[in-house]
Amino acid sequence: MLTFEIVSCILMGRIVINKLKITLKLEEKMKFDTYGDQENPVALLIHSIFYPGATGYRTMLPILTKKYYVIVPNLDGLSYPNEKFISTRCQAEKIINWLEENNIKHISFLLGSSYGTSIAFEILKDQHLEIDNAALDAPTLKNNKFKGLLLYFELKKIIKDVKKNGIKAFDNYEKYKYLNEEDKEYCSNVYKSIKKESLKDIAFECYDYTLPSQLYRKDTKVIFLFGEKDRAKNNLPEIKKLKSGDIKIIESMDHMQYMFEETDGFLKACGLNLN
Repeated sequence: MLTFEIVSCILMGRIVINKLKITLKLEEKMKFDTYGDQENPVALLIHSIFYPGATGYRTMLPILTKKYYVIVPNLDGLSYPNEKFISTRCQAEKIINWLEENNIKHISFLLGSSYGTSIAFEILKDQHLEIDNAALDAPTLKNNKFKGLLLYFELKKIIKDVKKNGIKAFDNYEKYKYLNEEDKEYCSNVYKSIKKESLKDIAFECYDYTLPSQLYRKDTKVIFLFGEKDRAKNNLPEIKKLKSGDIKIIESMDHMQYMFEETDGFLKACGLNLN
């Protein structure tokens, strides 16, 4: 924070400024976690709301780091220490700016998970970046206030439970069975630090995305993945209308389940050759 002070007085009918005070809050920098050799091709993984940071990618990281330099942004408002939650577009801009600052112009693999798919889609719209493969898993690319309201109540319940019971609260939710104790602790810290006024912003932003009429990425292979039992399948009509990538429905799987339970198969479905 930069501070300057203005102090003025009236002298012989004129205002004389002796001091100048202006307070500017500098933009906070998004935190990025990186894994693997920087000389390898880049894999950019953008997390969901329920699995902040790298917590949802633990089974994937040992596989990817053999071949890729993996970058995981910690989205503002969904990280710890907690920053103010910002819009999908602003999240994407911060990621793009970081890539530019680090002289990264080529992404070999872009993965967006659940809410992270909307940020990944914004990055796909940036034609300055060369992207080989993009996978959007359990995409929430939809404008639906009612679904935003449902997500708000779900998040509110989980956060209340976590504040009361700590990491033991996660035993009450099937989706957290994949996380180790350390990652549950991190999720707990994230949820406890989410301010009340930010909670609605997070929930409604997740379902406040309007797809363009077309996505033009000439040299990018794009794939959308849905679990057969996933509520995100409600987005299928919009995705089909977009006609900008392949669509895969994973039999008997729920929201992001395939990524956790069959990581090798998931990455192959994303179009990666890991041999």
